[in-house]
Amino acid sequence: MELTSGQMVAKRQRFNLKKEILKYLRFWYWIILSMLLFFIGAKLYLRYTTPQYLSKTTLQFPLSQTKNGVPLTDLTTLGNGLGGDVELQGETTAILSKPLLAKVTHALNLNVSFFGIGAIKEDELYTASPLVGKIISVSSLRFSYVSYVISPSDHGFYELSEGPLLNKSKFKLGDVITLPFGKVMIDLKKNEKSFEPIRIVFRSTKNVVSDLEQSVSVVLPPDKGLLMELSMKGSVPAKSEDILNTITGQYNIEGVKDRNLEAQNTQDFINGRLQIISEDLAGIEGEKEVFKRNNKITDLDVQTNLAVNNSNDNIKQLVNYSTQLDLINSIYAVSSQERLLPSNMGLSTVTEEYLTRYNNMLLTRDKTLKQATAQNPSVVQLNRDINELRNLIRDNLMESKASLQVQIAQLKSQLNSDQVKIYNFPRQERIFRGIERQQNLKEQLYLYLLQKREENAITLAVTAPKAKILNPAYTIGIISPKQQQIIFGALLAGFLLPIFVLYGKYASDNKVHTKDQLQAHIPNVAIIAEIPTNLSELPIIKKNDFTVFAESFRILTSNLKFILKSKEEVNNSAVILVTSSIKGEGKTTVAVNTALTLAGASNVLLIGADIRNPQLHRFVNEHKIGLTDYLISDDSIVDSYIKSSNLHPNLDVLFSGAIAPNPNDLLDMKKFDDMILSLKNKYSYIILDSAPVMLVSDTLHLTEVSDLILYVVKSNYTDTEMLDFAREYQTFHNIRNISFVLNNVKPEDSRYGNKYGYGYYSHSAGND
Repeated sequence: MELTSGQMVAKRQRFNLKKEILKYLRFWYWIILSMLLFFIGAKLYLRYTTPQYLSKTTLQFPLSQTKNGVPLTDLTTLGNGLGGDVELQGETTAILSKPLLAKVTHALNLNVSFFGIGAIKEDELYTASPLVGKIISVSSLRFSYVSYVISPSDHGFYELSEGPLLNKSKFKLGDVITLPFGKVMIDLKKNEKSFEPIRIVFRSTKNVVSDLEQSVSVVLPPDKGLLMELSMKGSVPAKSEDILNTITGQYNIEGVKDRNLEAQNTQDFINGRLQIISEDLAGIEGEKEVFKRNNKITDLDVQTNLAVNNSNDNIKQLVNYSTQLDLINSIYAVSSQERLLPSNMGLSTVTEEYLTRYNNMLLTRDKTLKQATAQNPSVVQLNRDINELRNLIRDNLMESKASLQVQIAQLKSQLNSDQVKIYNFPRQERIFRGIERQQNLKEQLYLYLLQKREENAITLAVTAPKAKILNPAYTIGIISPKQQQIIFGALLAGFLLPIFVLYGKYASDNKVHTKDQLQAHIPNVAIIAEIPTNLSELPIIKKNDFTVFAESFRILTSNLKFILKSKEEVNNSAVILVTSSIKGEGKTTVAVNTALTLAGASNVLLIGADIRNPQLHRFVNEHKIGLTDYLISDDSIVDSYIKSSNLHPNLDVLFSGAIAPNPNDLLDMKKFDDMILSLKNKYSYIILDSAPVMLVSDTLHLTEVSDLILYVVKSNYTDTEMLDFAREYQTFHNIRNISFVLNNVKPEDSRYGNKYGYGYYSHSAGND
């Protein structure tokens, strides 16, 4: 399988651990600064972060001694303890149940908290608060959390601020006040006379219970029997301990209730049955009473005999009353006429008296009429009295009639009642005996249940707690923030942050920096020099120059001579072409300084072959005529166009001359080739400063007349893609006499790092 270009490059690159470490350590000051900033940030975080403490308590559960899983035997025994780990696992949920935590909340008044006000953080005061508060009632179903800043006002008054809007902000201590969510009371503690502004927080029971569920954890230690550990994280150790102790206390209270639940159910059952039986007994006795009352029974036998006797007497009386009623009806019928009425008929005394008087008056009037007329006053008065008495008799007869009718009806009713009693006696006796049997049965059962209730009460009297508290709540210490871990983590983060930033910088960097990168992209070529940076305005070698910059060119020329010697150049004269991929890689600087270095022992000619964008004038005083002028002239000898460089006696310069419109055609002329051949006889080295090969094609012809090509690559400037172009340029044109020069190399990117230039004084600079 063929490797891609990138894979080939990666395979050729050699990993140098030391150089990689030094690559990051050159920015040591940024790493130190980053670590210092992170350390300061960690210290500030630890200073203003409220520490969290861990509080614990331990419970031990007894093992159940119940036999055969039967908690009650004849209502006298109860099972104690737990059956095993499975039941203990269930207790971890029961101990943090919402109802139990709600009771803890109310017991410790966790709905109201006080916090000291600080510049950055607020610490809970708990028992250190000079105030006490209580939520009396809640009127808003949406109430969860409300806080105010409470400040002292006039004597005995306080103000609320920084909370939901209020109708008024000034209140009296100890009064029940109305807030948007409900009614509360705030007052000073005993022996407290004043207070500073503090924050008061009101929370709903649901909110507090939710927080407790999250902050309290339950753990069952393995292989330690029936043990349960409760732990809680909080900012106030005393509060956490109180909560844990209250939870265990409330759990034991509930546990006793739960443990005795079966006995209590039995007690409730007995009490319920006793109540039912009592009601049944009352009902039976009431039924017996009602039965006797309804049936008018005291003694059935006696009452039966009495009913028979009464029935006989009532029949006789009924006949008598009926006779009298018939007589009254008869008298009443004839009373409407003026005639004598029958008397002494056994009617009432008053009626008999009225009848006698009426008959006497009637007889008297009749006697008087025999002696006087009807208009006689005495007769008239007698008639009037007779009429009145007759009306009175008729009324009296009607009353007597009504009275007799009532008496007859009563006698008939009594007679019917006696007859019904006589008839119902067998059935009543059967029903009455059944009621008595039920009463006796209920009384026996009632006495039995009373006895069992007392037995069960003995069991309920056992109040041993469900779990033994081995360790009351205690605080271990601060668990967060963990000072050592945070400081170490901050220092590590401060160290890693610049490393990651630098790694990202290096990973996204596509520039050439080192000789190894150059060799990885263009294998099997000679890299004969690494030119260090030189930041001077005119990076040129001076006389008696022993800087690292000058020494690098001595190394360059030594390698050049070695390569040229191996090629056995004729007459020791060589044409050296200096080029690069693009503009700005420092080829002119390399060409000029290489020429100066070679001029120390040989005659050297520097030709400005970049006739499109000449740059030699930056180093040497330029003359207006030069190479292009010679090539377009009729002169066959170039000597008049060559000028002294004034940089070294052995260095001459042939400038580019006028900028020509057709530089490629000029350099391709035979006259140019003849010129090079003639100049070889006069100069040991001819250096051509050419145009970049990636931008123009002028340099292609120059390679044919050159004995050696110096391809300049600028560190921290040349893109790695340009190296691919250089490799392709070499391969496509089959150029074998090419060597590379890495220009503008920083000390840390050189092969020897900061040791480069040992024995010479350093020169901090950069190359253009």
